[in-house]
Amino acid sequence: MGVNKGLYRSGIGIIFLLSFLISAWGAAADEPSITSARIGAKELMRQSEVTVIKEDLTRDREVLIVGQAQGGGPQVEKVEVSLDNGQTWKEAAGRERWQYQFAPLPNYTYYLTLRVTNADGVVSDPKRFGTTRLTYLPITLTELIQQQADELARAYMSKNLERYMGLISRDYQSMPPGWHRLRRAIENDFRSLNNITLRFTVNQVFNLKGTIMADIHWRLTYAGLLEPKEGYVEIHFDPADHLKIILQRKDLYFGSVIIGHNGSVLVTSVFGPPAFEFTVTDLDKIGATFVSVRVRFVSGGVVQFDGNVTLTETPPRSGTFTGSRTFSAFPALSTITATYIDEITSDWRRNLRRTDTFP
Repeated sequence: MGVNKGLYRSGIGIIFLLSFLISAWGAAADEPSITSARIGAKELMRQSEVTVIKEDLTRDREVLIVGQAQGGGPQVEKVEVSLDNGQTWKEAAGRERWQYQFAPLPNYTYYLTLRVTNADGVVSDPKRFGTTRLTYLPITLTELIQQQADELARAYMSKNLERYMGLISRDYQSMPPGWHRLRRAIENDFRSLNNITLRFTVNQVFNLKGTIMADIHWRLTYAGLLEPKEGYVEIHFDPADHLKIILQRKDLYFGSVIIGHNGSVLVTSVFGPPAFEFTVTDLDKIGATFVSVRVRFVSGGVVQFDGNVTLTETPPRSGTFTGSRTFSAFPALSTITATYIDEITSDWRRNLRRTDTFP
């Protein structure tokens, strides 16, 4: 019997709780509210920060906010806008469909919030809309993207991995695919390269649906690189996520792309032994003037010579280097081995090692 009474009381309690929650939810659902708010194509709902640029202004150089509201049953009486986080309010034009415009101050941040009053005098809580930091920058979209590209270059040049990856969206697509793979590629660059200079020049910008696509020329130098590397990369920026990068493709400035050429070494006899000529071809060393090869002369199982031979670039700026050495004799069963090693090539990642043996 006691158990039945307990179950009965528990059931009554649950019913009262459900009734309370339903009534509370119904009251909240019936409150007036803002249902949309935009500046041009830029969404303001649930955005903590929005940047406005020249292209976002009207012909009168004003910011135009347009949106919709609902009264929660009764009609909307008015929509009010605050640009100082609720300290002062100004009425927008319209009711269910409303708009508000103002002339922004350059490089100034406004704290935008909104509220709705319905015909019964019920006022919505501005906290339901939240506060959006609204900043006007008197620049064009191309200039804004150039600023983002410059920030990316500074992070790369300073080899600041966290700063660089902070500019990359967690939804990063390619290349390489995925945020973590890109992080590993950039980290490898930072371990390999020194005295980096990277310059971006924005050529074209396209404001597409859901993304801003930019065609950007880059120029890269670093220690050990004889001539600057250049290319054109296509970068997509996410306007809904602080212009973070969601895609990079075409000519990539970082190490996911193979950079550099293969080198080779050749040993030949000059009018027959014991005179030998050594030739290295390495297009990444164009203009270096000199390179060296390690030469090892073994005769009868005994090392007769083991040292470096300097080669001269012939003709100049050709990437072909030649040199020779004459030995006192070249008995039968003798070998000459030349090894070309270049660990500091133009891409810093080849760890190039080539060997040739005569005969």
